[in-house]
Amino acid sequence: MAKNIYDLHRSAFSNVSAYVVLKDGQRVASIAFKFPKDGASRLWVYVHWFGIPMVRGYAGGYGYDKQTAACSDASRNIPVDTDSSAQALFIEVLGKDSGEHWDRALRDAGFDVWQAV
Repeated sequence: MAKNIYDLHRSAFSNVSAYVVLKDGQRVASIAFKFPKDGASRLWVYVHWFGIPMVRGYAGGYGYDKQTAACSDASRNIPVDTDSSAQALFIEVLGKDSGEHWDRALRDAGFDVWQAV
């Protein structure tokens, strides 16, 4: 008997979450996390501001907000487009690891963040 499609999806994406980022109603970026199975190994994030190459960052250990720390790490590798104030704001906000969760910080800065997976 074939497996239920929802069970297959849950299994395939059990350690992954992905988000779409919009600014002024336009999709501008995507952010995807690959979580460690043991919870303490490296959490990887892949950040793609559309129009420039994707970058990645990571955070290891446990007991803190690894998603925000990984986003901060990745932000240091994003090439800056001097013609895009939205991109500069995106990099600035992701670069902060000041206790506010990465998605809340982006929302507070005027971005929309939707979870896709």
